[in-house]
Amino acid sequence: MYKKWAILLIVLFFPIQVIATSSSKEEPETEVSEVQEELSKQTLRFSSNQFTQPEKESKSIEVDTAMANFEQVAENDTLELYVNRDSLALKIIDKRTGYIWNSGLAENREYKLNDKWRDMANSAVTITYIDDKNKERDENVFSKETTTELNVEENGFSAVIDFKKADIALRLEVELDGDDLVVHIPESEIVEGENGKLVSLRLYPFLGAVQGNEINGYMFIPDGSGALIRFDENSRSNSPYKASVYGNDEGFTRSVEDKMDTQDQISPPHKITMPVYGIVHEAKKNGLFTVLENGSEYSELIAYPSGVSTNFNWITSDYHYRYQYFQPTSRSMSGYNTYQKDRNQFDIKERTTFLVKEDADYVGMAKSYQHYLVESGKLSQRNDEVDVRLEFLGGEVKEGLLWDSVLKMTGISDLPKYVRQLQQQNVENMHIVYRGWTAGGLTGTLPEKFPIEKELGSKADFKDTILEFKKKDIPLYFYTDYTKAYEGAGGFSGSTDVARKKNGETMKFSTFDRNYFYLSPKDSLELAQKEIDDYKENSISNLALDTSTNVLFSDFNSDKSATRPEMVDFYTNMHELLNKEVGSLSLYQPNDYLWSEMERYLDIPMYSSNYSFVTDTVPFIQIVLKGYIPYYAPFSNFQFNRDEEVLRMVEYGANPSFYLTTHSSQLLMNTPSKDLYTSEFDKWEDEIVRQYAIVQESLGQVEGATINSRIIHETGVVEVSYSNGKSIIVNYTNEPYVIDGIEVKAKWFKVINKGDHSL
Repeated sequence: MYKKWAILLIVLFFPIQVIATSSSKEEPETEVSEVQEELSKQTLRFSSNQFTQPEKESKSIEVDTAMANFEQVAENDTLELYVNRDSLALKIIDKRTGYIWNSGLAENREYKLNDKWRDMANSAVTITYIDDKNKERDENVFSKETTTELNVEENGFSAVIDFKKADIALRLEVELDGDDLVVHIPESEIVEGENGKLVSLRLYPFLGAVQGNEINGYMFIPDGSGALIRFDENSRSNSPYKASVYGNDEGFTRSVEDKMDTQDQISPPHKITMPVYGIVHEAKKNGLFTVLENGSEYSELIAYPSGVSTNFNWITSDYHYRYQYFQPTSRSMSGYNTYQKDRNQFDIKERTTFLVKEDADYVGMAKSYQHYLVESGKLSQRNDEVDVRLEFLGGEVKEGLLWDSVLKMTGISDLPKYVRQLQQQNVENMHIVYRGWTAGGLTGTLPEKFPIEKELGSKADFKDTILEFKKKDIPLYFYTDYTKAYEGAGGFSGSTDVARKKNGETMKFSTFDRNYFYLSPKDSLELAQKEIDDYKENSISNLALDTSTNVLFSDFNSDKSATRPEMVDFYTNMHELLNKEVGSLSLYQPNDYLWSEMERYLDIPMYSSNYSFVTDTVPFIQIVLKGYIPYYAPFSNFQFNRDEEVLRMVEYGANPSFYLTTHSSQLLMNTPSKDLYTSEFDKWEDEIVRQYAIVQESLGQVEGATINSRIIHETGVVEVSYSNGKSIIVNYTNEPYVIDGIEVKAKWFKVINKGDHSL
């Protein structure tokens, strides 16, 4: 994957480099003109969706204030809640500003919507179901035979909705809780008759919806680091945003043998690791932010920009009670698509927080989520100080004619030498991750891990290195994985321990011609329990966990089946166990339900997936974590424009990372690690020292502080303010930028005290 990104970046930046290094004494004016033109093009890149754009000028908002068909059912110090008895549509008045949020369409306006879309927009609940002829159909509150029975409760209301045509009934509960609106559909109150089976459900899909660009604002989606879809008349795309929270469920996907060459593969979009979304109506004025408290494991976020199906911008969650899957009927894999028979069992609970004034933007959403996680015990403060991650590849499997061998790339005894070299150059804070230390190398014998691979050093060598690092107070993490099991490896049974799809297929994948399976989560937990004594015997007290941290699937292994919520429990218990019995855990792009167990967040996304309908990339996840958990950018030795990426680290508050070896990466050409194309420590030592110095000079001044605000002064110039009174201004452009008499050099940053604007 890193190789593909490097090639793409080379294509993007190569023309600029050619002009910058070319020379012509005969036509100097042409050369200057060309340079200026190319620099202009480069500056235009900062207005792309890879960066955050300045906010537009405020304009007046026309809000539907008609209340004739609505009755008040609840009120507190912050909000007033009104409901329409017929549609169960909502109006929420924020008493702090007087702003009215609507869940449906204004009755006194004309819209370019057909009846189907109009009903869906106004309906509290829309369901998709399978009828008695096995056909998929939709029904909502406005459907001809649907009935509703509303009861006013202490803080809101409840309503029984009977979708008679679908032969499905359910209970909707809506209440106020402080600054929040809580919407709940209990699983125990869902009733299916003989003629209908519930497939999916949407709740209040048009809450906060905006027609075209009549309001300045945006939808926030948790794609990558975070992304915005600004309101406009017409989207840049013909398709909506659709993404499953915690990734697609492999238990229902169809297996496809991946036989493409690596360079032909396309990097997949970022997985959603946080069950959240939001809407802003005029930045710094009004916003709402929704957390999917229950049912997120079966949730799919959908966002429709204006111009896609309708001229409305709207966002919601689609909850899946049944998934469709492919059922083969022969060895040739012919078959048919069908739906799972049993309904997924889960409550739906959405908590929507209403944000006003300074909190009404994506920064306010991130701070709201940070507060929510802290209050719920899912996020606590760790040692958030600046350091550099040095990840070393120890050994990798090398295929032989008769048997495989281990290719030694970095011996365990090499690590202290490199640390000493860096310390002599003022690199004081660092931590080490050691990959490929297990028997057989990185992809050799997983899930088996012990004994330690002897080609990398003796047991005494490992213990000596661990002891030296402990004396230096430098954490040494050992990379491991409790989900992947490589084909041909020991320690598991391909028939009983491997996770299976709904149609009985094993969950099998391939990377660089190396096949691997997913273990059943129950086996993952049992394996972790079994290996605790091995870790202790080998003095290993820090682990860096991959895959188990960021996948979630339904397992239909007949003896060890697990739903997605049950798998969350298995993996949470496993990480809690390892944290308690072994020691500190660093996690690779973990789903948010594991954040309480992590000491460090590795490979944090620094971009969004750059979908065509996305207008901005924002550091949402970084704002949530800053001041609580230290996080690390992807490897710098896989980046083409390192200067700009370091500035992005400074802006996003991320620490640098490097993937290193002692020996030349060319030796890995015919191994599963062939994407590691430049890694020799000796070649990267100077860059490690340089990047460490830069982040120390900048982020070193805001250690332990949280992000308060983020201002885009102009395209390519960003100011990030912290809770300790410091601000960091990053200037990506090719010209110096002056703010309040302070100059920020081109392609550089400056740290100021907000009180006196001094260094």
